[in-house]
Amino acid sequence: HLPTSLLHKPVLELSIGQQQRVAAARALIGEPALLIADEPTSALDYDNRTAFIELLLEEANRIGSTLVFVSHDPSLEKLFQRSVYLPSLNQARGIE
Repeated sequence: HLPTSLLHKPVLELSIGQQQRVAAARALIGEPALLIADEPTSALDYDNRTAFIELLLEEANRIGSTLVFVSHDPSLEKLFQRSVYLPSLNQARGIE
């Protein structure tokens, strides 16, 4: 969640974490069938990260969107119904 005092602030005056949250909110506006989130929590602290992921999952479920969430943080895996380890996929395709 962002404070309402930031609503009219130029994007360059927002922190990286705030910019990430704004980008995610904008991506949800059109209710896409597929939402790809590449490292969307990399600049968030633990509390904001957890709240952000919970809200993102809730909104994706609400609009019926498939969420592809990419992260290098294995501790986030437990928050999702399914996870895929990308090096395993690459080995299955013969890519090293």
